[in-house]
Amino acid sequence: MGDLPFRNVYYTGIIRDKQGRKMSKSLGNSPDPLDLINKFGADALRFGIMRSAPQGQDLLFDEQSVELGRNFCNKLWNACRFRQMQGGETENELRPEFLTSDDKWILLKLDAAIREVTDALNGYKFNEAANALYRFFWNEYCDWYVEASKAVLQAPIDPNNARAAARRENTVGVMDFVLSHTLRLFHPFLPFITEELWQGMGFNADLPENQGGTTIMFANWPKPFDQDMKEFYALDDCYLERVDSKYELVRQGRNLRAEARIAANVKVRFVLKPLNDLPPHDIAVMKLLLNAETFEVTHEFEPGKGTARALTPVGELFLPLEGLIDVAAERTRLQKELEKIRAEIEKVSQKLSNPSFAQKVPAKVLEEHHQRLTDWNAKHAQVLAALESLGEG
Repeated sequence: MGDLPFRNVYYTGIIRDKQGRKMSKSLGNSPDPLDLINKFGADALRFGIMRSAPQGQDLLFDEQSVELGRNFCNKLWNACRFRQMQGGETENELRPEFLTSDDKWILLKLDAAIREVTDALNGYKFNEAANALYRFFWNEYCDWYVEASKAVLQAPIDPNNARAAARRENTVGVMDFVLSHTLRLFHPFLPFITEELWQGMGFNADLPENQGGTTIMFANWPKPFDQDMKEFYALDDCYLERVDSKYELVRQGRNLRAEARIAANVKVRFVLKPLNDLPPHDIAVMKLLLNAETFEVTHEFEPGKGTARALTPVGELFLPLEGLIDVAAERTRLQKELEKIRAEIEKVSQKLSNPSFAQKVPAKVLEEHHQRLTDWNAKHAQVLAALESLGEG
């Protein structure tokens, strides 16, 4: 015909079993896709395989990857369900004056995800696109933004406070904006559930006027935010650092709980000596995410013995343990744990310092021992810090 039949050719890798063998009927190691679909769903199979398959490389098939795909579909469904439970109109126009720091953070993260996924798809890097979407939606949107948004959504409704009502409506609007864009990004990977959710949510954004119906297939592919939009909504990168610092404080506060063996559902008292002034919204979010009975922000606090502490990007965080644990018993437990850790460090160090061991074992085994030593040293530092917080180094 005088023309090239194809200008882009995509080579897939070979799907192998866990032992690295090529799947074949004669070996009987090839699962029936229809059985997997019946068990986990078509979208789960599609997403699990795409997320696990590096470009041009063979894939070691594991049914667990399909199960993870199903779990992700459930997460997507539940996130949309949570938005529906908030009520209100769908896709209200966002008002810049009511955007919280968390709102701006998730919008900036969405912009980055749109750019990353689009670039990956243009380069036929399907697993990179799937993993970028997974990270954005599960970690950034669900684990952090949705939880932080509850500080606004669950605040007592005051009919005389129009500003609070407007902020709540705006937060719901941000959820709609993110979900509308996210469903379109997911549609090539999860065609069935995204179609169901798109219509169930009542989204119509970016549907060309000359197309009938409300199918997500006619919706425009999300575009990265232009400079005008960023300026209009004041989406400055400083909000990424500011909110990341706030979430890092929450991580460290949760670590203090875990180190003291305090259950996550137990209300506790936290005290923060801030580096800078904090707006009420940020304080409310940190209190909520830490499940704190009280979250005091003061420069006057003087910690006594039995107070766990952590240095965070926001300031010094304290968790008074009096009344929550038996300090003496916890100190004894930590001292015994410290002795065990030191014994393990000595054992691994002796092996690594033995020339015959270091020269004879395979490189992989030697690397594993170095990693063990690193891990034990990290545990040693954690236990020492816990002992210091109890008044003994």
